[in-house]
Amino acid sequence: MKTHIPVLRFIPAAILAFALTGATLRADDEGSTASVKLSAPGKPATLRLDVPWADIRITGTDGDTVTVASTLSQKNNKPAKAGSLRRLDDEVTFELTEHDNIVSLNLAGESPWAGHDAEFKISVPRSMALELKTDMGGDLSVKDIDGDIVVESMNGDVVLDGISGSTVVKTMNGEVRATYTKAPQKLVNITSMNGEINLHVPADTKANVRMNTHNGSILTDFSEDVLKTKTESSRHAGYSYAYGASEAGREAARAAMEASRDAIRAATDAAREAAREMKREAERAQKEADKDEAQADKEAAEAAANPTAPRAPTTPMAPRPPRAPRPPIATITGGKVVTGTLNGGGVDIKLSSMNGEITLRQSK
Repeated sequence: MKTHIPVLRFIPAAILAFALTGATLRADDEGSTASVKLSAPGKPATLRLDVPWADIRITGTDGDTVTVASTLSQKNNKPAKAGSLRRLDDEVTFELTEHDNIVSLNLAGESPWAGHDAEFKISVPRSMALELKTDMGGDLSVKDIDGDIVVESMNGDVVLDGISGSTVVKTMNGEVRATYTKAPQKLVNITSMNGEINLHVPADTKANVRMNTHNGSILTDFSEDVLKTKTESSRHAGYSYAYGASEAGREAARAAMEASRDAIRAATDAAREAAREMKREAERAQKEADKDEAQADKEAAEAAANPTAPRAPTTPMAPRPPRAPRPPIATITGGKVVTGTLNGGGVDIKLSSMNGEITLRQSK
């Protein structure tokens, strides 16, 4: 039976959507750094991050301070010294706030989507919980965090290293690699529509395991007496669900992931070109508006000199288009399903991929 690879036709359209917001500017080369202290050190705290597109690296440290270094400028940041240049037009900036031990990091400006090349290096207390969301893309790295982690990403790899809390990851296109330093005591739920999933847990982890993939292998280095499993087949026309895919099947899955990534790159290039054209149109429109304003000023001066002369009406500016909605990340069902218990059972571990290999390994 042939293995048919599903094609996700909606991905280019989803990527192209951010062009409608005018994403053309690059991040400021100088950037800035900002810090906030927790208002209640020693108590549960959360970092909430929601940006359209950025590469993000988060590291757990000792202390009660969250520090952000970014290629973007901080909102309302004053010039570093007297005589420094001050930007007058609208720019994309980041805003870092803290209230009741909840730290929020967001982008600000007329068009936050214009900061799609931004980078963030963030240090947080090790016990801090993380709620991380990128609307369209960017790689995400988290290291040495004991708090619970929730990630929602559209395009980009997710790497979690040295973690120990609950982990819930949903990504559309990208590999997910997670390494636990201690046996997880809370839910581990990782989903990638197009990408491999590689989970490392300590040898003494006690878990109930469920792993499923449509196109790719399910692999482990745990012995049969430690990880006891059974295979469930969900039959559907056009799919082959035999456990342990053949090399041809694995190659087909890898080809599907590469094709999806190529489509993303092509759509991203097209979106950026469309955004550049939109910027050129906006500049032309601004020149026309400047001419109209000059004409209006001239007519106002004439009207002041001759009060009986009627003033020509001005043309209102067109409203800005609303931000394009983010497509939902689908839930994966069916495919090859392997369930079982690790060291007799315990916490739930759920790993799901549409096109990608799933590997459950022992931490070194």
